Amino acid sequence: MKKKKIVLLCCILGCVSLAFTSKKTRSEAEAKPPVPKKSVTLIIDAGHGGHDPGNLNGTKGMLLEKDLNLLIAKKLGTYVEEYLKGKVNVIYTRKTDEFIGLENRVSVANSKKADYFISIHCNSDSKTQISGTETHVHNANSKVGLDLANAIQDQFLNRAGRSSRGVKIKHDRGYNLMVLKDSKMPAVLVECGFMSNSTEEAYLNSERGQSLIASAIFRAFRDYIDKRHGIKQVSDKSIAKQISPMYKIQILASNTPLSTNMPDFKALGDPIEEIKLEGTTFNYKYYVGTFSSKKEARKKLKAIQETHFQDAFIVRFE
Repeated sequence: MKKKKIVLLCCILGCVSLAFTSKKTRSEAEAKPPVPKKSVTLIIDAGHGGHDPGNLNGTKGMLLEKDLNLLIAKKLGTYVEEYLKGKVNVIYTRKTDEFIGLENRVSVANSKKADYFISIHCNSDSKTQISGTETHVHNANSKVGLDLANAIQDQFLNRAGRSSRGVKIKHDRGYNLMVLKDSKMPAVLVECGFMSNSTEEAYLNSERGQSLIASAIFRAFRDYIDKRHGIKQVSDKSIAKQISPMYKIQILASNTPLSTNMPDFKALGDPIEEIKLEGTTFNYKYYVGTFSSKKEARKKLKAIQETHFQDAFIVRFE
């Protein structure tokens, strides 16, 4: 009788073990080592749409969030289709100004068995001085999502010259985002900037700003799937060459954040942009202007050096 009990117990434990090991979570799937693939499917999700405008424009004449999201999402898709042609199948949750429920966005991604999900949004805050980009993932267990999110933020900061507010997880937000929580593939939600900041809103509404943001997300995705799956860019053209470099004038660097409303800044009469760089002692950089040519930047630099900021200099961003 005792022997039968032992056998029965072993069978029960074996079944319990099988039950637990057979159920794979997204975290376990993301923990797998790099897997070579010939192609992947990418969902590009333009947030809001239709009767849901998202964040409202902070300045009269500027676009609503739903419109900015769609423009940037379509530019991202264009880059992917051109430079990764035949290697990435792009599926949009929307390509027009229409309302798509959150459940439907997730359903499209899951039903298509997509490999990656990128949702595009623009931010807003009651504090109008706040600016910068963020990339959100569900939680700290989303390893692939975290890696891709960090790659996007790195591109924003070091190639596009945007201020980075870092990668955010559920703990930082204090709430779930359905498109991240319920998607069965690595998913990120990109906040491209703050519409409540007049300087950043103007940048988001510009053709150049939208192109640089979309190209930064594209480069991060391109480099990541090359590293993870061995999928390489098929076009010989460089996306960096397609978009010419831009120049900013750095007027100050500090090891602590400064108010952009301080008298010396306001005396310049130009919007001040703060960019936070990691890994440096003076990691808060303060810039004036965005110029398409160095000649144009030099002209402005000369005027700035006649103020309190004699040590100002030009910085080039790709």
